Parts: sequence; structure tokens; C-alpha cells
Amino acid sequence: LKVRELCAQHGILFKMNTVVCSLNHRENMNEYVTTLDPYRWKAFQCLILQGENAGGVNDLNDARELQVTREEFDAFIQRHSDQSALIPEPNTVMQNSYLLLDEELRFLDCSENGKIPSQSILEVGVERALSQAGFDDDMFQKRGGIFEWTRDRAGSNDSSILK
Repeated sequence: LKVRELCAQHGILFKMNTVVCSLNHRENMNEYVTTLDPYRWKAFQCLILQGENAGGVNDLNDARELQVTREEFDAFIQRHSDQSALIPEPNTVMQNSYLLLDEELRFLDCSENGKIPSQSILEVGVERALSQAGFDDDMFQKRGGIFEWTRDRAGSNDSSILK
């Protein structure tokens, strides 16, 4: 609640993310979400990517045991469907609708279930590197990727003023 209160004090809209996984997909978070009253609450289905969390030799982690089926994810979403701030993002929505940059300023293409780096924007420019990113602009738009994230600096907590 402290972070939520600090956001309100400084006119910043409070956004919350949850990765729905095998450890929490049966939970009922309605009471807590209502108390926190986020402007946006994104619920992501646990996504497995080769080279990242698929348990391979060169992977950083192994999150395969945390995966949930689409049906389990949908049941979690249904249980929380009365939350007006809820934005469900199953793997089919999430996988290619974010732009990720690594430490060498390369976009990471996740379209083939891995993280394949583009050429660096420092070497080829943003437009060319972006063309190698596997980015789905239509899905980005459909999932509401562009949104208001600050409030009127007068400190109003009335979310009805937001569009």
C-alpha cells in the first residue's frame, strides 16, 4: 500500500502487473486488487522463451514448471473479470507486442519462441533494427499499449478524468 499511496501523492497512476503461473493461477486476488485500486492491472500468462527461461543449457532460468495452460489462465481472468482495470495478456497477445532492447541496444525478436537480437540501433539506426524485431504493431494497439500514465498535477485521485 505504501507504493500505491506514494503514487497518489505524486499524481502518478498506479499500474500493477501479475504473472499468472502454476503457483498463483487458482488464487482469488479480488480483495487485494480492490484495495490497491490500480489504474491498470495487467495479468500476463507465464511465457517460456528459448535462451531465457526454457531450461536449456544456455538459458538463464528454467520456468517450465511455472507454465499454465490457456484454460488455466482464462479461469484466472474469469475469476477477476469484475475488476475494471484488468487487462489480460495471454501469450498470443504478449509475445510480439512489446519492444525489448538488450544492453547493446538490439531489439529482441521473440516471435520464434526465443530472443533473437537485431542489429544494434547504434550501427544501423532504429528503423532498420526495428524491422528485425518481430514487433506486431497491430497487437500492440489492440492490447492498449498506448495509455495515459500520469494524472493532473493538481493531485486529483479521480480516475474518471482520465481517458
